[in-house]
Amino acid sequence: MNFHKFVIPGLLMFLLIFGCSKKKEEAAELEQEMLGQKDTVAETVEAPADTMEALADASAVGEEVEYMPPSAPMGSGYTVQVAGCEDRVYAEYLIDKYVQRGYEPYLTTASVAGQTYYRVRIGSFETLAEAKILKNELADRFSIDAWIDYVQ
Repeated sequence: MNFHKFVIPGLLMFLLIFGCSKKKEEAAELEQEMLGQKDTVAETVEAPADTMEALADASAVGEEVEYMPPSAPMGSGYTVQVAGCEDRVYAEYLIDKYVQRGYEPYLTTASVAGQTYYRVRIGSFETLAEAKILKNELADRFSIDAWIDYVQ
């Protein structure tokens, strides 16, 4: 009888520790991947193909053209913000990532105490419930702690 008092809690403790250590390893790998990607962002940011063609055409005639990410949807409604960055290059990198993942992100800016922040947002929804669906999808698929904002 005393055997069960020690074996079952010991087994549960072992499973808990083993399970948590595996999650920690996965989290560490994901963090390393993100840090590695952030380091390479400053080197290159890939623009969509149509943007690259426009840049090539402009350079052929000697014009300088800046990469322009997708613009914000018109009108008011709810949107899901996935990131707020001080670095525009990194924000553009995130936009490219979400385009590759099948979303339609856009970039907005905000000035807080003289500092410019680049907001990466996805969607324009009429209802809060629709925005919550996307927020939950992003949390489930990519472990992103996004938030919902109302844009007027």
